[in-house]
Amino acid sequence: MGLGVLEDNKLAHVPGTVLLDDEAAHSEERLVGLKHGTGKDSHIVLSPQPSDDPNDPLNWPLWKKDMIIAILCLGAMLNAGTNGPFLNASYFVIAEQVGKPLSVVVLVSGYNLLAAGCSGPIVCALSRKYGKRPVFLASTIFDIIGTAIGEAKISYNYLLAARIVQGFSTSAFESLMIASIGDMYFVHQRGTRVAFQNFIQNSASSLASIICGQVFASLGWLWLFHMFQIFLVVQFVLMFLFCPETSYLRDVRYETDLAVNEKLDELAKIEERHREVEVGMEPANIPPKKTFVQELAVYTGIYTQDNIFKYLLGPFLTLLNPAACYAIITSGLLNAWYVGSAIIIAGIFSGPPWNFGPAQIGYIGAGPFIGGMIGSIFVGWFSDPIIKYMGKRNQGVYEPEFRLVFMSGATVFMGLGMFLFGYTMAIGANAILCAFLQGVMMVGVLIGIFATLAYGLDAFRSQSSEIFIMNMLFKNFMFYGLSNFANPWVASNGPEQIMFVFGGTSIFLGLLAIPVYIYGKRLRSWWSRHDLFVRLKMETKGPGLELA
Repeated sequence: MGLGVLEDNKLAHVPGTVLLDDEAAHSEERLVGLKHGTGKDSHIVLSPQPSDDPNDPLNWPLWKKDMIIAILCLGAMLNAGTNGPFLNASYFVIAEQVGKPLSVVVLVSGYNLLAAGCSGPIVCALSRKYGKRPVFLASTIFDIIGTAIGEAKISYNYLLAARIVQGFSTSAFESLMIASIGDMYFVHQRGTRVAFQNFIQNSASSLASIICGQVFASLGWLWLFHMFQIFLVVQFVLMFLFCPETSYLRDVRYETDLAVNEKLDELAKIEERHREVEVGMEPANIPPKKTFVQELAVYTGIYTQDNIFKYLLGPFLTLLNPAACYAIITSGLLNAWYVGSAIIIAGIFSGPPWNFGPAQIGYIGAGPFIGGMIGSIFVGWFSDPIIKYMGKRNQGVYEPEFRLVFMSGATVFMGLGMFLFGYTMAIGANAILCAFLQGVMMVGVLIGIFATLAYGLDAFRSQSSEIFIMNMLFKNFMFYGLSNFANPWVASNGPEQIMFVFGGTSIFLGLLAIPVYIYGKRLRSWWSRHDLFVRLKMETKGPGLELA
């Protein structure tokens, strides 16, 4: 029993479980042939093991990986973090300008989210077949086209068309971002990057409300779209020039975090023999490093020979995996509850006792932005050191369930923040206090989303694209539902009831992490033995070749 995680007696090695620290496992001599980290991480066994191909994303220099993630995070901030709450602070004024009820105007962004959800399975299938780079590029082009429609004319119909087209840009940046981190980083490096991406994608939406509210109040509707367009074009150029394809078909022996039969001893011996043969010789069968111009290619080949329509089913199959389903539902609902709290703000604070305009309503977003920053800094700073420490305590073995320990803190902050935020709005408390409590809520939401997303990535990396596409699809349909009934619910029963429902369900999902932590390894084993992706031959992996 590893630190509370129950052992499995069905498989010799459960996919997701990795030997992380060979010093703690007392196996330095046995595994000396494997590739290890450098510097203070020299005792860390790299998982997955990088191949000898210089074009393997695992072999790219760290500065290049981080640059790619930074540019993709800018894309996530624009296409997902800003796209969704683009008009949150301005709904009330827009409704007056176009002569439509508030609920009808809010529904415009609901259709945006609906388009994002519906495009999810298509994005998943295309990225599996042709890689992630063309999908990212096409997504930003959709946002550029939608924004061009929005900046053409002040009209409800133009706004509706713009928001629907913009919605098709969201899916890739909400889901494939995490999968890209799995493509390029080792297990012990992922936590910080997932936390950073999580902060950019979620807390940036709060900052977007502040900025967009100011721009709308000062310059009007059209300039809001004009300025957004400038950033989209800049991000597209950066992504085209500096974000090569991260999908890579690696020899299956190197995928140590996915193997059912972990053969580290055999792999170490083969790697050692391989190095001995190459001493004083030119490396054989290793392709040359791609040039900068070659990496600009949009089409880099086909990554699976299967029919693309088969992969449309992939995201829905993940719901049959109990552990993955928990990660999908929890991260999706927590995200939806924060968005729900943001949707109702314009209607509440534009009325008495506050009577705020768009700019003042936008400032309320400072609370969740700062709260999200605090939560993200916490998990970014402590997540990887904590899992290294837990792996060392567990005789050098890392279990993905270790990521779920962060759900304890998330549950406390979510519960306090959601219940008190609803109560203070109901009694008409000071807006600064309300913003502070929404920030407390956001601390818990960001930590909870991080814990479940990181767990899903480490436990089921080979299916991470499908898991996060399903997560995106689920939460965007939830967003659409909330855009339909959140404001009428508040109008009928006040803000207290809806926030209490959000808080109660969040606490339940936080407590549900306890049995998932305890039985998670057995759940992973069960899925490995009944994996529908394997039975339907929907895996994308490299050949099982002899490495010698």
